[in-house]
Amino acid sequence: MESNMTGSASPPPGYPLSPSGSGPSTTAPGRLSEGAERGVGGSEPRNETMAQERKVFWSVPDVGEDEARAVNEVLKSGWLGMGPKTKQLEQELSAYTGAKHSVVVNNGTSALLDALITLGIGPGDEVLVPTYTFVATASSVIALGAKPILVDCDPDTFNVGPKEVETVLAKHPKAKAIVCVDVAGLPCDLDALRGVAEKHHLPLLEDAAEAFAGEYRGKRLGNYDHVTIFSFHIAKQVTMVEGGAIQTNRDDLVDRLRLVRSHGEGKEKYVHVEFGLNFRPTDIQSAIGIAQLRKADRYIALRDKIARRYMHELGGHLAFQKVPDYATRPTWMIFMALAQNKEERDRLNQYLNAHGVDTRLPWPPIHRQPYFVQRFGHVECPKADATFARIVSLPIGNAMTDEDIGHVIDVVTRFYKGAP
Repeated sequence: MESNMTGSASPPPGYPLSPSGSGPSTTAPGRLSEGAERGVGGSEPRNETMAQERKVFWSVPDVGEDEARAVNEVLKSGWLGMGPKTKQLEQELSAYTGAKHSVVVNNGTSALLDALITLGIGPGDEVLVPTYTFVATASSVIALGAKPILVDCDPDTFNVGPKEVETVLAKHPKAKAIVCVDVAGLPCDLDALRGVAEKHHLPLLEDAAEAFAGEYRGKRLGNYDHVTIFSFHIAKQVTMVEGGAIQTNRDDLVDRLRLVRSHGEGKEKYVHVEFGLNFRPTDIQSAIGIAQLRKADRYIALRDKIARRYMHELGGHLAFQKVPDYATRPTWMIFMALAQNKEERDRLNQYLNAHGVDTRLPWPPIHRQPYFVQRFGHVECPKADATFARIVSLPIGNAMTDEDIGHVIDVVTRFYKGAP
């Protein structure tokens, strides 16, 4: 599930990067100078007033010399497309999560499509999909001619659980698969969802696009028999700039996942034994991914620190996504805060963006997306509606500093104290 939140006029997440191959940066990791940052993405030029206000972007990655060296090695090697670096990344991803098989692709949406095709989803099939998710989860189903059957969310975790899935399955007994989403990096209750899937003899596809490096009951996501997909988009915990991966422990799926990734081409060149598309990454992307993967634990620790500070220091004003005991390592790709109601949320979002804090209103639920309504009509998902009305996502990223975190907390506190 690739996330690209909306609601702010500041630069897209992650595009201001540190200088590559030009010697040490004098700014924080993953950043250009303050002035250069504001020039990315076509935002307005700085003026005297803006210069006096600190700016904290919603998600700035930590991309610099390590990644530059990795890319230069690939460029010098002469092998730029999918090749040895991609194979190396797959091996290192499996070593990191414990998964038996890893298949790297060019983005998270491709990972979803590859997984769905491999699981046999096609025209006319019904697939259960959470309504509270980024649109890629549902659009991947639609792209294959199948129909997403939307499932309402749990209002505490924002994920779907066994009760929500069972309720929808009772009305759609011919469904062909269940997709769950680890919203904002919080693992779903996988044991419970696998139990429902097995009871109804359905495959479970875990969309962990926002949850790489997460753990469920002490076990890394991806290290399961069901299929798990990840995204390595620029705002994610680990980035390939654009990239994704599929993991599973099932030997009977991995060969087809690889075939589907590359037009269904078998061992003989230009002989296609399966339906497939081009989901191949480049070795340039994979080299960046390798460099990033080696810093994954540091990034997750930083995100956890940011989340804990927000919850500790802003808990008197805001509510937060509940972390159940089974989610032993949430990864905080997005930090979701809940105001008391929509009016307060909207005023808070406007105030923060006017005072140097780049916040976002998360994606509307799928059942509220104009295309979905136009094509499938109105669907009732009241819990997702109520959740979306209150949520704002605060800045969190691999290059945030203590000063950045403090500024966010200060501005939120000023808002609730009634400061102009």
